[in-house]
Amino acid sequence: MGIEINNCCGFSLKTGTIIIGVLQSIVAFMFLVLCAAYAENPHELVDMSDPSIVPDLTVLKYILIVLAVGSALQCVFSLFLIFAAVTNHPNLLVPWLVLNPVALFMYMVVTLIAVVHHTEVHRTTFIVGHLLLALTFEHAIVLNRYFGEAHWGVMGMA
Repeated sequence: MGIEINNCCGFSLKTGTIIIGVLQSIVAFMFLVLCAAYAENPHELVDMSDPSIVPDLTVLKYILIVLAVGSALQCVFSLFLIFAAVTNHPNLLVPWLVLNPVALFMYMVVTLIAVVHHTEVHRTTFIVGHLLLALTFEHAIVLNRYFGEAHWGVMGMA
């Protein structure tokens, strides 16, 4: 049996869902417009004051195109979220519920790759070690919270 949620930040669940959908669709649309504009002229994002740095603008252009497509999907799925909350069609929540965890996971992976790529070797092991340590503690806390309470609840009833 899952946890029943009745409110979202002091609002009803329906109102909170609509607010989240509206805010997320506005931000996704703005990000879509910016990525599309910079994909046309990627050299505007790169600092050309240092002549020793010659960036590959085609890679940056492709990254911006991928981000624009992701933002377009986020915008459409946020509109689905709003429509699902207004019309009580829970099946329309599925695309939003799938896209957000996937996008969050990809963001974390790409951020970790960027940190490892742009740091020195001895700092890379330090950063990765601390991330693994934090993940281990977080995993232990989550397991203890969900499985430990059930275990103690059974023990307390006996």
